[in-house]
Amino acid sequence: MAWGARPGQAGQATDDSPAPRLGAFSYPAYRRFWFASLVRVFGMQFHIFAAGWLVVAELDRSPVWLGIVGLSQALPTIVLSVPAGLLADRFEHRKLLVIGQSLSTLNYLALALLVVTGLVNIWIVIGWAILIGALSAISNPAQQAILPRLIEMRAMASAVAFNSAIWNSMRIVGPAVAGVLIAAIGVGQAFFVAGAGFAVSTLLIATLRLAPMPVRSPGSDNSLLSGLRYIFAHRLFLAVVGLSFFSSLFGMSYQFLMPIFANEVLAVGSTGYGTMAAFAGVGGLLGTLSVVKFGATRYRGQLMIATAALFGVMVAGFAMSTWFALSLGLLFVAGFLSSVYLNVGMTTLQVMVPNELRGRVMGVWSMTWFLTSVGGFVVGAGAELVGTPAMVATGGLAVTAFAVGLYAISPELRSLPRLESSPRPLRSGARG
Repeated sequence: MAWGARPGQAGQATDDSPAPRLGAFSYPAYRRFWFASLVRVFGMQFHIFAAGWLVVAELDRSPVWLGIVGLSQALPTIVLSVPAGLLADRFEHRKLLVIGQSLSTLNYLALALLVVTGLVNIWIVIGWAILIGALSAISNPAQQAILPRLIEMRAMASAVAFNSAIWNSMRIVGPAVAGVLIAAIGVGQAFFVAGAGFAVSTLLIATLRLAPMPVRSPGSDNSLLSGLRYIFAHRLFLAVVGLSFFSSLFGMSYQFLMPIFANEVLAVGSTGYGTMAAFAGVGGLLGTLSVVKFGATRYRGQLMIATAALFGVMVAGFAMSTWFALSLGLLFVAGFLSSVYLNVGMTTLQVMVPNELRGRVMGVWSMTWFLTSVGGFVVGAGAELVGTPAMVATGGLAVTAFAVGLYAISPELRSLPRLESSPRPLRSGARG
């Protein structure tokens, strides 16, 4: 039994009995954590839209500055994710989340005051983005490492899916809600709303009841880079993390360049852009919900490879489409497929990584998410030379080629066991 939990407590190891009827929502601690995440992500919608509007409209900067601000936030998160994973393995997860989110709250409130008083400038925004990125790095591995302390492992697939559903649902309602409220209350006040969301989330996290932290086994590797060494020592995890890395860097760039498709390729304007984003979000949400039901199948490794390969084809098809209805359908399917393979990959890591390395491995995994900003910047620069559709299509087909290659060289990924069959964590000395 893991985490020192008593029978029936969160953190108990996976057994052969079926998952609870409501999945992770059967556990009170998870329900509180999920609601805290929902409030935090809702607040982040105001950050995402208010920051862009602040740079372009309020500070009258060109679109290239949007890329600079985005990279300013992404790069510290990428750089600090591995050290933050080590913190998640050594220190209480709840305290790390409370500290990180509390400091983020203060950062939002400080920027809000600067905007309201007219003292903000582009360099302050860049500095704010760097700090927010660093604080995100502190919290992200702990957000993932805390899950086995909230639930039993047999409910992990649903926990990962329900967490992902927050982001996908916010992709649908977030743009509309944030845009309307920003127009009504102003940019500065929008950052106050973001700070309030983080403050409420912090209070909920602080009152969580958790199973005990895992006890590190004698002789375990406690170094900073042990998570990376562990991933490279197991071909299964190298394949899973590699797929997320490749997808974020090359396949997800279409998300950043959708305004160009809306205006220049499809000529549907801002309304069409919002519709495109909503279709991708609905597809992602439905893909996430499908993982709750089918994510534990014994064919989940093959499912992960197949959906990743098809995702790349859908992105390439979207890039080449000049018919708006077809583009919407392709975005819907791409959102569905990406949610499936990313959620299956996350679940695989959660149930098969040893407890003492969970934070560092999840730190590496979370680092790959933020490579999307880097990929969008690179693809956007390449689009100046060969055109946006060609660059986006190339990135999508690169993901397809990578997934096909994994099918050929990674039997470990093709033959993942069912979650109910109690997969044992792969230890450092084992090859997988």
